[in-house]
Amino acid sequence: MIRRAANRWRRFSVEHFARRDFRLPGDVAYVSFTFDDFPRTALTEGGRILRDHGVRGTYFVSFQLLDTDSVSGRIVSLDDLHRTLRDGHELGCHTFSHVDGSVVAADEFARSIDANRAALASSPLETHFDTFAYPLNGPAVPTKKVAGGRFIGCRGGGQTFNADVIDLSLLKAYFLDARSRPRMAEVTQLIARNADNKGWLIFASHDVRTTPSDYGWNPTDFAHIVNLSLRSGAHVLPMKDVCAALGLARRGVAAASPR
Repeated sequence: MIRRAANRWRRFSVEHFARRDFRLPGDVAYVSFTFDDFPRTALTEGGRILRDHGVRGTYFVSFQLLDTDSVSGRIVSLDDLHRTLRDGHELGCHTFSHVDGSVVAADEFARSIDANRAALASSPLETHFDTFAYPLNGPAVPTKKVAGGRFIGCRGGGQTFNADVIDLSLLKAYFLDARSRPRMAEVTQLIARNADNKGWLIFASHDVRTTPSDYGWNPTDFAHIVNLSLRSGAHVLPMKDVCAALGLARRGVAAASPR
């Protein structure tokens, strides 16, 4: 009971504190497709599907995980990161060592973010991190402050879309994984509601393969979701491009007010 109460308080405080509020203009709907960690199939299958539809995605990378095996498959290599950028996708930050912001201290979280940025800067890749995704169980308020002060937009979870006044330090996302696979009707309705509300729907997943892990999705249904998103009239863009379309600056967001 004590643990449940503590978890409820963490969720409440993360939702209501350390916010950077921004009001969506309400004239255009957006959809972004994002991948965490990310396994090679997110690029070879997920990226191929996005390109076939004429759109691109955001790929969140933890440099310490490169060339390792994970429950969602083999993680990408440095060469794969080159290909990701050549194909027009965005690379986002996922901390260096994939640390859980709900349990680590803020200074440790900051060091892992900075180490990931340093690894990117020392690589041959000609890009920078504009956006961020919280690994594992999301942030606590101190780690939310750390990430919110370093990136234009920070993505969490929540299984819904962003509308009206949104929190740039904790953007909501809908995870395509084992939980949501039987809920295609729910996904379809979510895309329609996002279009009606001129919101920003961010999909998140890991692997994309015929037999996906518990954290991934299958190619046929993924392609269907991309198609539905485009047919809804939404602008399907990587997260940094949505931020640019909203007029949000790379280093600090003038329209956002921390509290």
